[in-house]
Amino acid sequence: MNKTLKLNKEEENRYLNILNETLSAEYGSALEMLAACKLSEKDTFAYGYFQHSKDEYNHSKTFYSILGKYGRKFGEEISRKYRFNTNSLIAKGYLSREGYLIETMKLKDFIAYVYTNELLARDSFEGILKLFKKNSNERDQISQIMSDELRHHGLAEQHFLKYYPKLQPWQLMIYRFRESVKNKGRKFYDKNLKFLDKILTPLYYSLAFIAGKIIYLIDLDQFQREGKNLMDIKSKSII
Repeated sequence: MNKTLKLNKEEENRYLNILNETLSAEYGSALEMLAACKLSEKDTFAYGYFQHSKDEYNHSKTFYSILGKYGRKFGEEISRKYRFNTNSLIAKGYLSREGYLIETMKLKDFIAYVYTNELLARDSFEGILKLFKKNSNERDQISQIMSDELRHHGLAEQHFLKYYPKLQPWQLMIYRFRESVKNKGRKFYDKNLKFLDKILTPLYYSLAFIAGKIIYLIDLDQFQREGKNLMDIKSKSII
């Protein structure tokens, strides 16, 4: 990251959050492409999906390495907060509980999804590049990932032209607009979830503190039942 910047805690959170979200997106894409490979009925499709999955997995591996490197620089307390967890992929919307996209979408819609999301990914990487200084190893790695995303986009476009020649450009624009809205919705959900966490966590701690004080003030001796005939205890008493 740019060494000329002196980052405060808020900026460190933002940087690690961006890396974590990008890692989640790339790992989710790798699983989606692998599922498409397994369910493909044509060998040529299976091979293409497999190569795409391998690229996405390598991308996630790169971001995992970068996240770990800068997480250690920022300290254990903040890095633990942004530790990558595959269980969060569904909660964040990078995978669906209903199944993989290749299982829930028509093939044409699935290819359109790949076509549009590769461009959206490249656009987001443009912003990520600004986090790193020029001529850095991380910047070179992300530039290579951007080249891969453009190649994936080009392959999806070739697939459209070959198998769906009647598909109009405006239809692809609709696909892209729809995915842009979904991405913004995911970011909005994530931001509000963090906002609610800041509000509710102190409330939970306060309630726990109050409950602890109440328990401390209660005389527990009256609840000792050892050696007593339970039939003689009043019905309103707590056992």
